[in-house]
Amino acid sequence: MGPSPRSPGVAVTTLSVAVLALLPASSWAQSQAPSPPGDAGAAAGTLGEGDGGGLLDRTLEELLDTEVSVASRHGEPLRDVPAAVYVITGDEIRRAGHTSIQEALRMVPGFHVAQWKSSGWDVTARGFTGSLSSINESFANQLLLIIDGVSVYSPAMAGIWWPLYDIPIEDIDRIEIIRGPAGTLWGTNAMNGVVHVITKHPRQTTGSMATTTLGIAEQRGGLREGGPLGSNGWYRSYVSYGRHAGLPDTDGRDYPEDWKIGSAGVRADWDLEGGGRTTVMTHLWSSEFGEDPVDTAILGLPAYDDTPKNGGYLLASWEFGPPDDVQKIQGWYSSDYQKQLNLQMDVQVGDLEYTRHMQLSDAHQLTLGVGYRSAQTNLQSERGFNDFSPEFRRSNSVRIFAQDEFGVAALDSRVILGVQLEEADLGGLTLQPTLRWMWNATEHTALWAGISRAVRTPSREEVDNLGYNDPNQPPVFTGNKDFKNEAVLAHEIGLRTNLGERVQVDLTAFYNDYDDLQTFEFDNLGLTTYGNEASATAHGAEMALDLELSETWRVRTAYTYFEMDFETSSNAAGAPIDAKDGLVPRQNASVRSYYNLGEHWELDTALYWSDYLRFWDNPAVFRVDARVGWKPNAHTVLSIGVQNAQEEQHPEAGEDIDFFGSEVRRNAYLSLRISY
Repeated sequence: MGPSPRSPGVAVTTLSVAVLALLPASSWAQSQAPSPPGDAGAAAGTLGEGDGGGLLDRTLEELLDTEVSVASRHGEPLRDVPAAVYVITGDEIRRAGHTSIQEALRMVPGFHVAQWKSSGWDVTARGFTGSLSSINESFANQLLLIIDGVSVYSPAMAGIWWPLYDIPIEDIDRIEIIRGPAGTLWGTNAMNGVVHVITKHPRQTTGSMATTTLGIAEQRGGLREGGPLGSNGWYRSYVSYGRHAGLPDTDGRDYPEDWKIGSAGVRADWDLEGGGRTTVMTHLWSSEFGEDPVDTAILGLPAYDDTPKNGGYLLASWEFGPPDDVQKIQGWYSSDYQKQLNLQMDVQVGDLEYTRHMQLSDAHQLTLGVGYRSAQTNLQSERGFNDFSPEFRRSNSVRIFAQDEFGVAALDSRVILGVQLEEADLGGLTLQPTLRWMWNATEHTALWAGISRAVRTPSREEVDNLGYNDPNQPPVFTGNKDFKNEAVLAHEIGLRTNLGERVQVDLTAFYNDYDDLQTFEFDNLGLTTYGNEASATAHGAEMALDLELSETWRVRTAYTYFEMDFETSSNAAGAPIDAKDGLVPRQNASVRSYYNLGEHWELDTALYWSDYLRFWDNPAVFRVDARVGWKPNAHTVLSIGVQNAQEEQHPEAGEDIDFFGSEVRRNAYLSLRISY
């Protein structure tokens, strides 16, 4: 038996105090640090805040020059990326009225987002809303969420606890999303994409800020303080709190399974001589979720038991070298302590990585990296619910990766060859290669294609789970020590073009071939265990169309068509596997309008549509959002808005799921932000 669970987040809290101690007392005084060249604040007449301007301050052509790193691990213009990449700026999230990462992803082509309880969302790119063992849980087990370089994918349950990562929207610079395999550079479990949340540099968030949002379904508040650290450094510190009411059922009855979360963090950056920099940051959270009354009753627990979920992470990085030979050393540590029903999960992950990006010539770049990760999990339970053997496990992995980019001048094209090798205790040796090509057909039109392989490694749930051991029933969904990696071979083609100065189109088509997917199998004793007896194919098309109707009016649209087909062996147990393709709608679309009414006013509206959801027999969903923003002076922004204005309540992922309220209600809200 391994060590017993610690007090929640003790290690991260101790390290965070050390970070706070680095900040001199004088730096907490109100100050306004000078902005270096290229970091100009918002243009006059917009409501953008220290982030390089508002959404409408750059033309569509200029937006294609936005530097992104999610597809290459180094900065490159969006127009030159041979992959399905989409960028949401912090200012767009603010204007859309979204207050969480998962809600903001509704705006991304290729993504399906559906809320089914107060703290539960299905969030997926190109299928797979969650593991088959958790068909009603908010786990996207083939998608990575990375926050400022920290991967928050859970090795215990294979997926992302979306409601735990409550990053203040005001601090987000942008979210870079890559749809499709990204395992060559980001490692295992990035089969269907990566969501990389990048927060603002502290020099962009100097001074003080207070925010509050009062709504029918959500109440939030936060404080932020930032300023200089000596002559070459900046810091930002913040605290926030949010409460989300439980959802109603089809009869309008409210369920008390609300979700509460408090967060705090510090980030400090120092510029170094020669162009390098050092970053230290920490983020902590403490949260409570209401739980299923049926399961709590079986286990003798109070109905809607508020269970603690505490944790955080600490990151430090050092970037150095000349612009044509940039090297980076980064390390991070995360801690996640949770109680879910009577299962206690204590997960600690440490990661150390070295990367080097070399500009060998004008048309030749090479990226190299090596990394080590150690995941320590302690899973204990009472009353025989989800026992694990062993309870304590330490899993290590080592990875190396390389990506070579070179130009073919005669064809106005570029070729990218990359590969990652990883050796892991769970998963063994994995190979994740990619081959990509991009052709600049004209000055404003680029065509790209790619073929990539990516894998998902087993989780503790799939390997070490002893199942629900009711003495009157055989265990169910037990782990399999021989559970294999899931794999995908993905084929993609894309077109990115400007139709004149005011219309921009981004098209992607894909075909994915999946092998060794998770199933439930009957073993020799007739018990149900995890297996790898499913395969699947998926194909679809994604489109982003942006219109610049005037200098004060921008419209962004997204459309997705998706189909998936599963095949399983005759030994597979139950119907959910064959029916899993019905968990994702065949089509969804959005149209978002951002309009500056004048120097002090904004009017923003959005329409979201999601097709019929076959698995849950859920009708098509049509959602209407609207917001009015007012900036009476340089320090105050007032917003009033409504979400789901079209009807009082509606289901997004099935009605009355698992005895939770699962109807998303209309939410009217008032938001105030004061900075000085």
